[in-house]
Amino acid sequence: MNRDNSNKGYNIEKNWFRRIIIIMGVAVILLVIIYLAVCTYVAYSVTKVGPHPQYQHTPGDYGKDYEDVRFQARGDDIEIAAWYIPNEGSESVIIMVHGKDANKRDAISGNFPGLGAALHDAGNAVLMIDMRGHGNSEGERFSFGVYERRDVLGGVNWLLEEGFQPGKIGVLGLSMGGAAAVGATAEEPAVGVLVLESTFAELGPLVEDQWEKETGLPRFFLPGVSFMVRMLFGYDLFSVRPVEEIFNIAPRPVMIIHCTQDEVVPLRQAEELLKAVPQAESWVVSGCEHAEIYCDHRQDYEERLTTFLRKYLK
Repeated sequence: MNRDNSNKGYNIEKNWFRRIIIIMGVAVILLVIIYLAVCTYVAYSVTKVGPHPQYQHTPGDYGKDYEDVRFQARGDDIEIAAWYIPNEGSESVIIMVHGKDANKRDAISGNFPGLGAALHDAGNAVLMIDMRGHGNSEGERFSFGVYERRDVLGGVNWLLEEGFQPGKIGVLGLSMGGAAAVGATAEEPAVGVLVLESTFAELGPLVEDQWEKETGLPRFFLPGVSFMVRMLFGYDLFSVRPVEEIFNIAPRPVMIIHCTQDEVVPLRQAEELLKAVPQAESWVVSGCEHAEIYCDHRQDYEERLTTFLRKYLK
């Protein structure tokens, strides 16, 4: 009898142990599902174009005749919208690329068309593009410059078809648009000159620094979100490193512009780019905000930029 009771007690304990293991296993599975669900939601959220202040200026407000043009991004079926400001007799053209959440109309607090007009006054034709998902271009998401390079390259294709010669095409990129510009220029030898403003050298440190502020989530969600971005959209947040691609642009001229007080892309990021291309010209300025240097230093900006472009594109 004692032996039977002992076995019965042992079986009861064994069953309870199995139940606890099953409950714990189910709990772990549920936690993993919840974790991945949150990470999936955040992955979709952080790659969706956000709101931006709206402005109404066009190149026409600066006395420029311009055309609404559309062309296909190189390598995929996304249609890109752009403004083209022709300049009769000019052999040089500048592709202007705005930053995240902005567009060809609204970038630099609505002053992007004014900068385009200044570049036109300096003797260049100008192509102002809307990156995918922004402005009037197709698409819903952005990729921190990974796929946006195709939008810039689509602009290069269009300009070559219009008769511009390789080496006479310059690209000006702001912030994320700068990352796209680096990738496009590294791939396309027809781009003769590159200008970057407020551009990051590598995305990973920016994501880590701003993670909790931008998402409101603890840091342990970041690896999961990075994984879901890779699974859903095909790129790794921590592999977005323009500093590794900018090597391929040499010996073509590069100019790097940055603000010492940039709160989004710290100055050390520009310094990393300059280390990678020590032959680049640079202009580091104070008293400005991220991707807004033109607003606060308009005359200097125009003089330095047009002098640089005239030196290498004419």
